[in-house]
Amino acid sequence: MKTVYFFIFALTVTNVFCQDYSAYYQKCNLSDSLMHSGNNQEALDEIKRAFSTVDYVHSDKYVKAYHLAIKLQKFDEALEFGKMIITNSGDKNKIHTQSVDFKSSKYYRLLLDSTDHYLDRFNARVNHYYIETIDSLHFIDQRIIRGNRSVKGKYNINKKSLPKNRFELDSTNWLTLSHLIDSLGFPSEQNVGSKAYYDAWIIIHHNLRLKNNSSYHEKMFEFIRNGDYLPEHFAFWYEQYQMQVIGRTFFTTWDEDISPENLKRIDKNRRSFFLKGINSFDIQNNGRKMVSKW
Repeated sequence: MKTVYFFIFALTVTNVFCQDYSAYYQKCNLSDSLMHSGNNQEALDEIKRAFSTVDYVHSDKYVKAYHLAIKLQKFDEALEFGKMIITNSGDKNKIHTQSVDFKSSKYYRLLLDSTDHYLDRFNARVNHYYIETIDSLHFIDQRIIRGNRSVKGKYNINKKSLPKNRFELDSTNWLTLSHLIDSLGFPSEQNVGSKAYYDAWIIIHHNLRLKNNSSYHEKMFEFIRNGDYLPEHFAFWYEQYQMQVIGRTFFTTWDEDISPENLKRIDKNRRSFFLKGINSFDIQNNGRKMVSKW
């Protein structure tokens, strides 16, 4: 539990070298709760307040604001959110909407007409060497190790040089990525865009849930706090680590202990890592299933 205590302590310390995303995460979670309750205007106001607390906003948060603005018929605001979705993610497909009213408006046409401009802004910002290297590591992780043929890549792999147990390549992949993190920073969306961020997340997931890589956890906690690494993407593998290594759930009720004491413990853990509280879930099957309400 040492690493957990370190992280919670770190939340109380002002770091002059990087931004603290604590308020941002909390306001985004509150916005989701307000939207679930049908208070769409309040939800939009709250997520905009979240955006004002940081220098960089994740594209998935802009997507939520984008759809809220469309629902509220605030097409001028939706246009601005749409621009930032493309600029920050590098993915123009994220501006897709089923709103007939918005798609027939001048604002949506303007957004479509300007996608190349905002993709250029994205490409001018990100580290393309980092993106290309992550792509090769993702290809190894998915196609070579796990046989996922849906993952494509123009890489010449000498199969004779591969170990018999290809899962041994996981550690090589992680060693390469960890060196890149040390030299180039975390593969955040801000650094590499949304696709490479998610590709790197898969490699992180496969390796940091293992006991022999637990020394990297404290560094990951700091990347959450400064906005590089989203809490919900960290939580999945950290829960697996807690269950496999510590022997107890940390964020979930998957052990079927839904006593008030355990729910309180889980809620505290979740909020300490900026996740939505236990009240945001409908707990079913005696805890084996947690269905998100917002």
